[in-house]
Amino acid sequence: MKNINFIDISSINCWMIYLMPFDSEERTDYDRVLALQKECIKENIFGMGWDIPCFEQGTPINEGNAALYCDRYQEHYKEYGLTVSKDAISGYLEIKKGDYVISRLKNGHYFVGCVSSESAMYIYKEGDPFYGYFSWGGTVEKWVEYTNERAIPSEIAGRFSQRFHPTIQKILPYRQRLLVISMFEKTRKYPLYSISKLHIGIKNFVRSLTYMELEDLVALFISKRHAKDGYKLIPSSCKISQQNYEFSFISKDRKPITCQVKNQKDVEITNYIAETSHEKIYLFSGLWDDEIVKEKRKEFNEYKQIYIISPSELFSVLKEERFLSNEFYDYESEMISIHDINLNGYEKRKKPRGENTYSIDDDMFICFVNKDGLFFSAEFSALILSWDIFADTDYDKSCIETILRDINR
Repeated sequence: MKNINFIDISSINCWMIYLMPFDSEERTDYDRVLALQKECIKENIFGMGWDIPCFEQGTPINEGNAALYCDRYQEHYKEYGLTVSKDAISGYLEIKKGDYVISRLKNGHYFVGCVSSESAMYIYKEGDPFYGYFSWGGTVEKWVEYTNERAIPSEIAGRFSQRFHPTIQKILPYRQRLLVISMFEKTRKYPLYSISKLHIGIKNFVRSLTYMELEDLVALFISKRHAKDGYKLIPSSCKISQQNYEFSFISKDRKPITCQVKNQKDVEITNYIAETSHEKIYLFSGLWDDEIVKEKRKEFNEYKQIYIISPSELFSVLKEERFLSNEFYDYESEMISIHDINLNGYEKRKKPRGENTYSIDDDMFICFVNKDGLFFSAEFSALILSWDIFADTDYDKSCIETILRDINR
């Protein structure tokens, strides 16, 4: 028997929350912002700004009073032409008990919580030095702290590295949802969800890294190959916007070494064949597997300054340097191959429709209903129900038990 479990996250949403109920000019006041954020952590709450007297504290949000609030806010600040973010209101209308929220404070610490209030509610209190900053908000069971981005899943840290941050944002990718849930559930004495570490292998390690981490990994790869020749990375070169290069290594009396790295885009190798001012130009694309790299190396073999990095080479460095070394990733144990799953009696189709039908996606997933609805994930060694595929359909929920039993044969 295999050990494939079932994870149902079909009714659970995960949210990125920004605890920043300040005007734009106030957001640069580090001490003031951090003090309020820490108070949110202490009080186990989260909330949005756009504060005005409107309802009694604790009034649950609904479509009607959210619309009334927006009208009153616009009327209150009509001389300034201010309005409330409709996206923020929509997010707070949707958030509910049992959802998970994650936030990053001004000091770079991350906090994740499980929503304990039935819905969002009006938490404003006129004249209060704390609640006077907010309008709609909610409560969590507790906040779980992670003190730096190396302690959390890198793809979650990557979401927070984006330049522009809405007040509230739903996390949609199933991997990121499971990772956020795991960040909280690992701290429970009796977890609500049994989520294994995310298996990292040669097929998925690239999309488990932020673009900055991928560039760092390539830099490690280059350093290991050329440190004996005296090459050293120039850190400031990473900060300069260059069309064709990411950063530079230099060595006395030698030409520099550079690279180009793309996570999920092709690298145009022909752009580099005439470049002879570098000792080596390393190229890597997350879209290329080892076979594609082998073909490209053969095609561009005469251009000795170009070196195309294969995924297997980069993955070896990742394992050797323990680059994703935290409690959410596992790249030591073998991932269950989808080809080892017993699908006798199942028919392969382009569009699977439940029991006894399936499709294969990216050699990492066996899809049973609606592709991303009900599927086996080799990454988590689990059968996952990502969204409610059974609502208003003829699908029978009992097919989950049948599929789970069959794939564990």
